[in-house]
Amino acid sequence: MPEANDQCAIGVLAVLSRAGVAVPGRVSVAGYGDALPRLSLVDLTTVSQTARHAVRAAVERLDEGREGPREIVLAPLLGIKGITGQAV
Repeated sequence: MPEANDQCAIGVLAVLSRAGVAVPGRVSVAGYGDALPRLSLVDLTTVSQTARHAVRAAVERLDEGREGPREIVLAPLLGIKGITGQAV
């Protein structure tokens, strides 16, 4: 199954640009993973998950000493940047 991430969002931006679609005027694009360098020319809005929170949840799970599956929900972080516009 393909994974939606920042690189996929960059591909979407390229296709929209070639098609003459205004971003963020007509469409907003967001990525996932916050994998682009901070000095990137693309000001991509992205959702990220910090490793620190994931590690903390894993350690807490180990400390509990419980076996078997358990759902752990980690709150993502949303970094709104330049290519996300207001919904119309």
